[in-house]
Amino acid sequence: MWWSRPAARSGAALVVAAALLAACGTYRWVSEDAPAPGAAAIGPLAVDAFANHTLEPYLGPLVTATVRTRLLERGVVVDGGAGRRLSGRITAFSDDVLAFDADGIASQRRVVLTALLGLEDGGKTLWSKRRVVVSAEYPVTLDSTRNRDAKDRALEEAAADLAETVLLDLADLKAPAP
Repeated sequence: MWWSRPAARSGAALVVAAALLAACGTYRWVSEDAPAPGAAAIGPLAVDAFANHTLEPYLGPLVTATVRTRLLERGVVVDGGAGRRLSGRITAFSDDVLAFDADGIASQRRVVLTALLGLEDGGKTLWSKRRVVVSAEYPVTLDSTRNRDAKDRALEEAAADLAETVLLDLADLKAPAP
């Protein structure tokens, strides 16, 4: 025959490997466009500006905008006049080197955000989390503009993870009374 058993085995192994790689990926809800579980139960929610208690500039507005956008995308009604208010404070930031190339130059970095989160309704604390740590990695090149863009994307990814944490934790809350 024109093919042999080892070739058939390697072809089968290739198909299995392709299927496994296709199944790998980040955890996502059933559909990116579908409301998050419990989004309706969270009810209208005001998202206050996140306070930045770090030396990294523009972190507060970036995290606030990303969290608001992510909550809206996941079906949560974000309304500035809502009774329930989500607030947050970024308490720590780090940008660590993960890997070096052969010349000893950084080739991979990780941003880590630590935040304190809380949800209040009429001055009463409904939920709080003292330490939420999220991170994202990004590649480093010799081009400082590309590095800044990659770092910004990593910060947005970490902020999106922060929003997902909020969604998961608040999903068990009961909807506010009308």
